[in-house]
Amino acid sequence: MTDPTTSLSTNELAARWGLKPSALRHHRSQGTGPAFVTLDRAFLPRSTPYVVYPLASVLAFEAAHNITPLN
Repeated sequence: MTDPTTSLSTNELAARWGLKPSALRHHRSQGTGPAFVTLDRAFLPRSTPYVVYPLASVLAFEAAHNITPLN
C-alpha cells in the first residue's frame, strides 16, 4: 500500500501546481500527468483519497517537465 506521508492527493497536487483538481483528473484520464496509484476503497476510511500521486513520481515529473511548485 502507498504510504500517505510520501504521496499527495489530487487536491494537494493541484494546490502545489496552482491547478484545479479537475485539470489533474483530465491529465490522469489522458495519461499525460505524473504516475498515480488507485487504492482499493474497500479498505480505506471514508475521508481517505483513493487516488494518490507518489511523491517520488511527482518530483520526477516536475524535474522532467521543468515545473516549479508554488508551495
